[in-house]
Amino acid sequence: MARDYVLTVMSLDRVGIVAGVTEAILELGGNIDAISQTVLRGYFTIIITLRFDEEVSEDELKKAVRARGAAGELEVSVKERTVKEPEPVVPEGDRFVLTITGPDQKGIVKRITAYLAGRNTNIDDLYAYGEGDRFVLIGQLLVPEGEDVENLKMDIEGMIGGRDVSINLQHENVFIATNQIDFSQRCL
Repeated sequence: MARDYVLTVMSLDRVGIVAGVTEAILELGGNIDAISQTVLRGYFTIIITLRFDEEVSEDELKKAVRARGAAGELEVSVKERTVKEPEPVVPEGDRFVLTITGPDQKGIVKRITAYLAGRNTNIDDLYAYGEGDRFVLIGQLLVPEGEDVENLKMDIEGMIGGRDVSINLQHENVFIATNQIDFSQRCL
């Protein structure tokens, strides 16, 4: 019987964690659907959706992945995943990329995310960090159809704007087109 899982792993970062985790999955006969991995302040995190065509239990998967690290090194969580496509969080909408840079402000992530939730705008991906007195946020948003995107941007500017703050909200296609690196050009 086929089984679909969501696997998460967290650990202090080191070289080779992704290789070990994916090797454990392959040795059990699994196939990876999608991976999202990052390192935050020295902590490695990964989330993987995967499928086994043969019966593999949650405990077997946890044990195989944990064995790829030292005793107690890898924190592993496994959850069975339904294979049916979930209903979209925002049924009709467009993807936008929000970027914010400026002075760090306590509560900035909470204010932005609460505002977006209040406007029924889903956050598909979010990366934010503070370094010294500076702050950076990059988010991929699913904005409901008919939402005034310029109004969203102006409201965010009103919440956190200031002299040294840069806020951009652009359609994903525009963001990709203006930020894509063309590797076909030869460097001289």
